[in-house]
Amino acid sequence: MTARPNETLEEYVERFQYNLHRYPYASLPLLDNVLKTTLIKGMKEQCVETLNIMGKGDIYQENFADIIDLCIRSSRGSTRLKPAEHDMITRDSKVPGGGIA
Repeated sequence: MTARPNETLEEYVERFQYNLHRYPYASLPLLDNVLKTTLIKGMKEQCVETLNIMGKGDIYQENFADIIDLCIRSSRGSTRLKPAEHDMITRDSKVPGGGIA
């Protein structure tokens, strides 16, 4: 299972968990490392790098629940990025001649 081109990390995790709940042996404790590896291998490389930055350096060292939490936080944070009010004022108040109004 791999992430779709326009899919956020949160959507990918939700789809992964949905498929996992349909799997009859999903509650086996031995599957934790397999699930973690499968989840990470299905992500885009850029997403893995972002999670490495957000985590403690190497996302493969985190447990499955922490990786899911990081994916959701990363996805929700990237959708809420808006220009700061200060940036909008500065941009709007510039005069074409190079000065500030």
